[in-house]
Amino acid sequence: MHPARRFGRGRLLGPLVAVALGAFPLLGPPTTARADDPPGGTTYYVDSRSGNDSASGTSGATPWRSLDQVNRTTFRPGDRILLKAGGSWQGQLWPKGSGEEHRPIVIGDYGKGPKPRIQGEGRVDDAVRLFNQEYWEIRDLDVSNAVPATGTPGENLRDLRGIHVSGDDSRRLDHFVIERVDVHDVTGEVNWISGSVSNNAPGIHFKTGWDGSKKTGGIIFDTTVPDITAPPATPTVLGDIQVRHSTVRNTSFAGIVVKQYTGDGKDADGNTIATPTGWGTRTSATDTTFTPHTKVTIRDNYITQAGTAYGCNGIYLTNVRGALVDHNVVDATGTSGIETYYSDDVVIQRNEVYRTQQKAGGADSNGIDADKGTTRVVIQYNFVHDNGDGFLLCQFAFGDVVVRYNIVSGNSRYPIYLHSDKAATAEVYNNTVYNATSRYVVYGYGSSLAARYDLHDNAFYSSVPDASLTTSPTITYGRNFYGGATLPVPATDTAARTGDPLFRDPAASGPYGTAATGPQLSTALGFAPAKGSPLIDGGAATPDNGGRDYIGTRLYQGAPDTGAVEYRQ
Repeated sequence: MHPARRFGRGRLLGPLVAVALGAFPLLGPPTTARADDPPGGTTYYVDSRSGNDSASGTSGATPWRSLDQVNRTTFRPGDRILLKAGGSWQGQLWPKGSGEEHRPIVIGDYGKGPKPRIQGEGRVDDAVRLFNQEYWEIRDLDVSNAVPATGTPGENLRDLRGIHVSGDDSRRLDHFVIERVDVHDVTGEVNWISGSVSNNAPGIHFKTGWDGSKKTGGIIFDTTVPDITAPPATPTVLGDIQVRHSTVRNTSFAGIVVKQYTGDGKDADGNTIATPTGWGTRTSATDTTFTPHTKVTIRDNYITQAGTAYGCNGIYLTNVRGALVDHNVVDATGTSGIETYYSDDVVIQRNEVYRTQQKAGGADSNGIDADKGTTRVVIQYNFVHDNGDGFLLCQFAFGDVVVRYNIVSGNSRYPIYLHSDKAATAEVYNNTVYNATSRYVVYGYGSSLAARYDLHDNAFYSSVPDASLTTSPTITYGRNFYGGATLPVPATDTAARTGDPLFRDPAASGPYGTAATGPQLSTALGFAPAKGSPLIDGGAATPDNGGRDYIGTRLYQGAPDTGAVEYRQ
């Protein structure tokens, strides 16, 4: 097996909350693992070059050859399906059966060489698929699903995914581990929830509704119903989802998605034709119809959409309760690097998100977004740089979010964008915000200023002479530092400090995170205070502060400091 690729953490932040397939041999009979298999299950081998579907498949000397033979087999708890390293298969991998607790079914590789390749080639909706199955672990595969480009941009986009886990049987389906996979070049279509169909373009569709939108791309977890006009009384719910140590490159719409069904399917003209269930949307924070997926971990992954004009979300985490997005690199996506939507109890930490831009009709270009109907979201210890917007707080309808101990630099439009509805609240504290390009350091407008925002103990620095911070009776500024060119101090901040923050090395321009290195959080330490900085001992204690600063230093070292990094001798 290939060794795990692990990102180097250095001293930062301790634990926290191929070959063408050739001629197909004759297929053997459908296979079911025997009842007398040992408790550990049976190992099946698949070799695209020298396998034979008439063989037993149970040893490296007698492997199967085709995906068809694997897909015809119902596997049992504890079984393993190993694909020969260096092998290549065209079509879909969809093995049947389910594992059980402590005895998952495992897909992996054997032998030496490149990861085995599963190439959907746009001929199948999902290159790797699980449906109404549970207790599966998928490791060490190379997965793609691309329709070749034509002379018309976007014409080759389809309803496609790399790895797709779904179901419709009104059960709870548990334990899905995706690890050390490389998913790339998935030409998924771009479907937006709302907008006007008059703006449709090849591969880009507006007003598709919740269920029709944002469900294509690299690794997708979602659910559906057998009949959208007569849905069952009980939803299908996914639990214990883990994606780790993997790469997702140039997939559209998204890199990684988690999403629940809600019953708002549209026809081609945008008219609703489905019967609503409400499982995937929320009318309030206590909406009992809302039925999210649970226990989601997205950790130690590299996601980039630099090579596609249609990549519009890096991590789109929706309809979840209890999620951790930790130590990922998200580079050059469209719309949002990491976004939460209709979700509870999400922690987003220790990620590097950069170069987010507008793509394929999307309006946004933010690093991290706490969006509509999100409650108890914590965004901490992230390095967010060189995007359009740094943090977008877009909690339409309602929501609450804490943004703390992050370093934000080089974002060209709004480093902090306040854009929530009246019922939302946000506490933004002990962040370091460095601005050299935008006319705004903190920005909001119109009805978005009816939400309540508390910004305290942050270090705001701008070298742009006319930069400003939006003020409103609903925005409270307190104990912040304002440095650089003349940065107006809001009247509510009666304990403000100003001057030169004495950052250690604000000109630092890399290294930035790659698939090999993981997030380069240490680069942002150029914005840590040097000896004699007015940021030192300039803050006040905040209850329930997470216990550590950006680099994992225990709070506090003497009197509290201002900004993301506590000074240490």
